[in-house]
Amino acid sequence: MKLRSYPLLLCLVLAVNGVAQVQRSNDANGNVWISHWGDHRIHERWSFHTEGHWRRTDLGARWQQLLLRPAVNFHMNEQVMFTAGYSYHANYPYSTYPIEFRNWEHQLWQQVQLTHTIGRVRVQHRFRMEERFLARMKPTEADPAKGELDRYTYQNRFRYRVWMTVPLGKHEKVVPGVFTLNFYDEVFLNFGDASRLDHINQNRISALLGYQVCGPLNILAGYLYQTIQRPGAANGADLMELNSTIQVAAVYNLDLRKKEPAPKP
Repeated sequence: MKLRSYPLLLCLVLAVNGVAQVQRSNDANGNVWISHWGDHRIHERWSFHTEGHWRRTDLGARWQQLLLRPAVNFHMNEQVMFTAGYSYHANYPYSTYPIEFRNWEHQLWQQVQLTHTIGRVRVQHRFRMEERFLARMKPTEADPAKGELDRYTYQNRFRYRVWMTVPLGKHEKVVPGVFTLNFYDEVFLNFGDASRLDHINQNRISALLGYQVCGPLNILAGYLYQTIQRPGAANGADLMELNSTIQVAAVYNLDLRKKEPAPKP
C-alpha cells in the first residue's frame, strides 16, 4: 500500500468509529424495586410459587413496571426444582426516551433451579425459558395521545442467574436471627429472531444484605445495577439503559404440608 493511502484509511476508520458512537446513546435512571417471592410447599413433591414486583423510577416518584408471576413447582429433591408459570407485566413510560404508550406483556415460562453448597456458601443456579407475547400499541382515532392495542408480537428469551448466599458471623447455616450476604448476576438473551441474536437483552448484578426474621420470612435489601439494550429506542439509535436500583424484597416460604402427629409417650 502506498504511503499516501494511509491518511485516507485513517480518516475512514475514524469516520466509521464516529458513526458507531453516534448510533448508541446511554440513559441513566434511579429506580426503587420492592418485591415479594416465595415457594409454598403443599406436598413432598409439589409447591406453588407467588411473586410480585412493584417497580418505580425517579427514586420512587413514578411507575416503571408492575409484575405478577404465579407458578407451580415440582421438587425432584431438595437440590433440584422444576417450575412452570405465567407472568403479567404492565410497562409504563419512563426515562429520557420513554415508550410511546403504556403497554403490557404476557409470558409463559419454564425453569430449572439447582442448589448446592460450597463450604458455608449456598449457590443457586436458575435456567429459565420465556415465551413472550408483547402488546404493540397504536394511537387511537379519537385521541392520538392515547394508545390502544394494535397486535401482539412473539419473542423468546433465555435467562441464567447465579445466586450466592453467605451466612455472617460463626453460623454455618441460615437460621432465624442470622444476617446473610447475597450476591447474584443474571443475564437475559434473546433468541429465535435472526435480527436480535447479537443482543444481550439485559443484565442485572446485585448485592443484598439479608436477615432471617423467622423460619418462613427473610428480608433482603441492597443495590442492583441493571443494563438494558433497546435497539432503535433513542430516535432511531440504539439505547443502553444504565439503571441504579434500590432493591427491597420479602421472601416468604410457607410449609403447608400436613404434620405427622407426635407419637404418644
